[in-house]
Amino acid sequence: MSINKKRWLTGLLGALILALSGLFSGLYSDSAQDVYYQVAQNIRLFGQVYQTVTDRYLQQVDAEKFMRAGIDGMLERLDPYSVYLEKEGSDELRIMTSGKYYGVGMRIVLRNGWATVAEQPFPNSPAARAGIREGDQIIEIDGETTKGWSLSETAGHLRGTEKGSEVRIKIRRIGEKEDLAFTLIRDEIVVTNIQFSGFIEPGVGLIKLAQFNRDAADQIQDAIEEMMDQGLTSLILDLRGNPGGLLDVAVQVADLFLDKGELVVYTQGRWENTRQDFTTRNPAVLRNDIPLVVLVDGYSASASEIVAGAIQDLDRGVIIGSETFGKGLVQTVVPLDRRGEKQLKLTTAQYYMPSGRLIQKADIFQTGRLSVFVGVDSIAGKTNDKDSSAVPIFQTKNGREVCGGGGIRPDITAENFELNRYEIELMRRSMFFNYSLKHLSENPDISPDFVVTDAILEDFESFTRSKEFTFDPDGYEQVQNLGELVKTDSLYRPLKSTLKELESRFEEIRRTEMAASREHIRLFLEREIAGKAFGRDAYYRVSFRSDQILQKALELINDSERYQKVLNSATKSVAAKAD
Repeated sequence: MSINKKRWLTGLLGALILALSGLFSGLYSDSAQDVYYQVAQNIRLFGQVYQTVTDRYLQQVDAEKFMRAGIDGMLERLDPYSVYLEKEGSDELRIMTSGKYYGVGMRIVLRNGWATVAEQPFPNSPAARAGIREGDQIIEIDGETTKGWSLSETAGHLRGTEKGSEVRIKIRRIGEKEDLAFTLIRDEIVVTNIQFSGFIEPGVGLIKLAQFNRDAADQIQDAIEEMMDQGLTSLILDLRGNPGGLLDVAVQVADLFLDKGELVVYTQGRWENTRQDFTTRNPAVLRNDIPLVVLVDGYSASASEIVAGAIQDLDRGVIIGSETFGKGLVQTVVPLDRRGEKQLKLTTAQYYMPSGRLIQKADIFQTGRLSVFVGVDSIAGKTNDKDSSAVPIFQTKNGREVCGGGGIRPDITAENFELNRYEIELMRRSMFFNYSLKHLSENPDISPDFVVTDAILEDFESFTRSKEFTFDPDGYEQVQNLGELVKTDSLYRPLKSTLKELESRFEEIRRTEMAASREHIRLFLEREIAGKAFGRDAYYRVSFRSDQILQKALELINDSERYQKVLNSATKSVAAKAD
């Protein structure tokens, strides 16, 4: 584009804004007129800065990237969820809102520098029909190497816009001497929201929900009805790690557990007249006489918090786990072009529970972001209260006290064991994942009731040594820094003997951590091997044995008196500690 044309477009934009501000002047109050006048003036200023930099800066500026940086900079001053989306981000949004896309049916992760199939492909998908397996590395797509590609780049090349289009991929598989070539025909892929559905004890059902895409409510309803036909007496809904999804889908999911006409959530925008109530429209699918427990953690967010919060506020079930994430902002997607390839996802409201408490944690608007707002009141709530540190208290339908201020606090707090540094580094380096592939390639006829023996544990340790796996216990980095000072600074040389003693102590800590992890490693290996040999359900069933939060849920469900006491006790102890 020529300089003169750019200047002409900038001038035209400014003229249009001024014309619009004149039009608005007849429709709005003086204060509104001031706002639109300021908008017009600031857009003109922005255009002048943009034009001057692109025309006169020392080096040539990529005009498109420069504009994108300006947009991102503006939105960054608001909140993390207000973002500008171009085609790639719009594709992700479309998958979430429609629950389907055209592709080959694989979930991928980055492992060892390559996009890798994270689990068995979706049933009956092009990838599944072709025989692609969990652990396969995608090293080439349509003749291009994927080395160094991000996950979004790889996913973008695997997906297509048309059903029946072709994509050629090359796979590297453990146990195969040569790379494998596949030609896959893209098909419509329906995204599954449920990671696990089934009985974990006689009569006790579990549904583990991964996300709230378009078909989530229908999939949960099908699972509940199937289990009810088989004698369901109580249900556990696992929302741990679920980052949420669509607001209307959250309401539809809550509808499955609540009576018709109940308020699930309401949204409130900037203006008083923008409140919108969302209520249940159908009788509950899960009968009220069937006990319900919902599991949550710090990664349960947004739609997960709406469902858990509504069930808690209406005393329909007991919430177990740890405090949720606290993401209660509503985003509206605003198209910026006719083709829908450019969109603005903008925060326009926030969620409130039936009791009136707010989901969103207020601190998201602190630390610099608040400086762009006009007054002391922000979407996160008033900041001029006499005691801003006080936690607001609300009441459930039965009169139980629940805390406001963001997030959902469980009725019963429970946590799983924490990983030590050795276990974290083994997972981070994909040692369990990679060893399980090796083990299955050497033992293809593994039995469903296999166990990880001491011999397998020793073989795993040998495998990690062959991969030159090492780890540093927490705090060892400071010892290394001290070692550098001892080498280079004469002032620290008298500490040489102390440094050797510290290194010796840390070696003891390293051995102690490895020994203490033995049973955890046995579990992790059984889980990985079972999942790769027998599918996702087998993976989760092995996990359940050591899931302390799930065990607390089972204890509560099997104690009907305690279950009812939690729901009907108007106690001031909002979150009871687990026994």
